[in-house]
Amino acid sequence: MLKDIVIQALKAVQNDCLALSKQHYPTVHNRGISNHHLTSLVERRLQKTAQQFGSAMTIEPIHTHKYTHAPDSVYRRITLQYGSVWLFPYSIKTANKVFKSHLFETLAIWQSEFNYAIQPNDCVVLVCDHWLNRINTSQQLIDWWHNHLPDDLSQYAEKGIHLAPSQAPKLDDLMQDLSLQPCYKTHTHPLKREEDGSFVKRYVHLYAIFECK
Repeated sequence: MLKDIVIQALKAVQNDCLALSKQHYPTVHNRGISNHHLTSLVERRLQKTAQQFGSAMTIEPIHTHKYTHAPDSVYRRITLQYGSVWLFPYSIKTANKVFKSHLFETLAIWQSEFNYAIQPNDCVVLVCDHWLNRINTSQQLIDWWHNHLPDDLSQYAEKGIHLAPSQAPKLDDLMQDLSLQPCYKTHTHPLKREEDGSFVKRYVHLYAIFECK
């Protein structure tokens, strides 16, 4: 039930992002969406979806670094009657090894510090945004996330976006080391061009749910 609620909420977030991008096109076009906004979008949709399922929920900030104060953290523990959702938003400014190692280290520290509270079947939720560019690590990001390139690869090429296979270890490999099992992954393009309404393929949102073993 927990995964069903989270998946439904993330699908609703995708629609929210379309509206948000349309309303704040210049800001999103220049900088993307901040981690705080990503957190707020997921929190709000989880709350509404949980209510539809008749489930109450509590939200508390968490931190994974001794220099980070919990009230300022964008990371969340969202607890429902079915288990906890551990939310980690990440605006990917550069998709290189630094980002990947930071993501892994953040989750490894979280797992160590909150081991007493993590239960089997809890969900780790990753929500990221990124502007695809000509750097190899950026071109490889979608493959690294999904373990495969998108089926509509030609549509990216038509826009001058050349996606490429990524090197191991991929996202699932990193999560496997933390005993986190993938159960849902997707990507969307929430920004539309004002002149013709077509999706801006360079701007991508990435969503993933990993289940705690």
